Formats: sequence, structure tokens, C-alpha cells
Amino acid sequence: MKNQYVGDIGDYGKYSLLRFLALQGTRIGVNWYLTDNDESTDGSFTDYLNKDAYKSLDPDVYTALQEIVQKHSREDKSVQMVQDMEIIPRACFFDEKLLSNKISPMERAWIRRTWFEQSRIALCDADLIFADPDNGVTYRKVARHKGSEKFALPEEIAQYYYDGKDVVFYCHRGRRTSQDWEQTKIKIKEYTCDARLFMLTFHRGIQRSYIFVVHPERADRYEALLSEFVSSSRWGTNRTFTREDMIETSINTTPDLCRRLAVLNYFQKAFITKKEKEIILRMMTNEQIDALIAASSTPQGKTFYSSFKKSGFTAPVIGTRYPKESKIIRNEDGTITIVPPAKG
Repeated sequence: MKNQYVGDIGDYGKYSLLRFLALQGTRIGVNWYLTDNDESTDGSFTDYLNKDAYKSLDPDVYTALQEIVQKHSREDKSVQMVQDMEIIPRACFFDEKLLSNKISPMERAWIRRTWFEQSRIALCDADLIFADPDNGVTYRKVARHKGSEKFALPEEIAQYYYDGKDVVFYCHRGRRTSQDWEQTKIKIKEYTCDARLFMLTFHRGIQRSYIFVVHPERADRYEALLSEFVSSSRWGTNRTFTREDMIETSINTTPDLCRRLAVLNYFQKAFITKKEKEIILRMMTNEQIDALIAASSTPQGKTFYSSFKKSGFTAPVIGTRYPKESKIIRNEDGTITIVPPAKG
């Protein structure tokens, strides 16, 4: 998302969909995947705001966007205005810019990792996280690649999902063939395994699709909500929004394995060499390292990650050198005291 896009015809459909879900009791969290404006004409399709026929689709959203576009220049518009006007009721937002120009691949990956962890904290109260990158999800680029800031990474969608959130992300077909588009739609299953997928497509301007990645226990609710939005709203009656079929496919793996691969791939694809990994691990918190330890399936990997924990001491092995009911007391100076079990 770029600030210059605010008020574009695509924004109108997007906010109307999210507003509908919010009014049905869903707490929306928005990660704008915000990037710097550029010199392109993208985001300039605002003529619909001068046409009364569009107003009836969602008068509240239409009026709010009309006010933003009429009062502010293309350079002055911002997502902050959307947040301030509460177009999406009760929503929480993450609007930190994702930057990657003129820095090394390792720096780019580290900045993105930090940025993403901040988004997880900012959106922790959301039920449904909306990811709004410029160009949708990429299955080719990784965090270290130049230009990756314009995309969401599937590992990020997966980590939101394994945080217990349902997720919807923006994606557009572009120049993909029908076969490639079908593969793009379902590939996220490789990262989210047991998720149910739903898809709505918006047919004004360029084709914009919204893919929902939903936990199985909440699938029926989203099925009903999205059907209601398409069938009973003005957006659906004139086929501005349509449901798009998702191929039902099963993945021969488990949710736990998918979750662990999402954590490991996000780290290992971003930091390729052992030297890069060591540099980054020294900057990571114990909690972040613990996630890598838990995700690793090999003793060697667990040992390698564990060696970078900032504990100040090596915890003793209870049950071998010390009796099983011994207690470990961590002292303020970083030392430890072993208290054996009471006798008798």
C-alpha cells in the first residue's frame, strides 16, 4: 500500500468489505505493508467519486473517501486519514513503513524481520488480519531481495495464522495464465496446511482479489458472512464483487510441521550464510531464538541456536548431576544457586 492509493476505486471496495465484516463483530487488524509513494499514476482512479451511481454501493465509505480526495492532494493523502475517520470500526492498524532501498540484502532482511515482529504486537488484539501489500503475495522473492517490500511473504501470512489469527490478503491476477492463477490461489495451503480458503474478487479497475485464510473452526462463520456480503449487498447485486471458487486440496503434512517450517524458512531464506546467521542471532532476543529452537527438527540446529541465548549462565541439568526436585534460583548478578530438596 502507498499513501497515494488512498481513495482509489480499489480502496472503495476494500474498505467496504472490511467495514461489513467489522460491523458483524469481527475485530479487524490492518497491516498496510506501507511503502513510499512513487512517480507512477497508480492510485489515480478517483473519478468514481464524482458519480452518484457509485455512492449507493456504500454511502458511508463513499462519503469518507470523497472528503479525503477532495480536500487533499495526491501527495498529502495518507492511510492515517482512513484510520482517523474510523472507516473500519474498532480496527487496529500497523502503519510503519517497510523500506528496503539502498541497503544490503542482510540489512533488508533484518529490517523486515524487526518490522514484522512489531506488526504482530500491534495487531495482537485482532480477529482477522488484513495484509495489504502493493502487489500481493510472492512465492519467489524472500526478505533479502530488492523489491520484496511490495509483497507479503507466505511465511508472514503463516505466522499470523499460527498466532491464532484468521488472515485475508490482497492479491491480483496480473498477467498470469489461468493455470498459474489457480496455483497462486492455492499455494498458500503449503504454508497453512489445515486452513480453509475463501476468495472474493473485485471487478472495477484492475482485478483485485482477496484471499481469506481461515481456521477450520471458524470457516462456517466466514462462509456465511462472505455469502451475505456478495448476495445481499449492492456490491454483489451488480457483480462488482463475486465469490471465486477455490480448489479443495489437501497437503500431506501436519499443522505443526507447517508452522515450524514457516518460522525456519523466514530465518534461513533471509540469512543465507553461517556468518549472516551468527550476526543476526546475536541481535535476536531469547524469545525469538526460542522460536527457532522449537521449530528446528535436528539436535545440531537446536544446539546452534541455543548457543546464542543471552542467559548469563548455563542452566544445570536436573535429574543427572542434581536431584530431580532441586530448585534453580537465578541471582541478579547472573549467577545461579542450586537448592537441593529438603530431606526427610
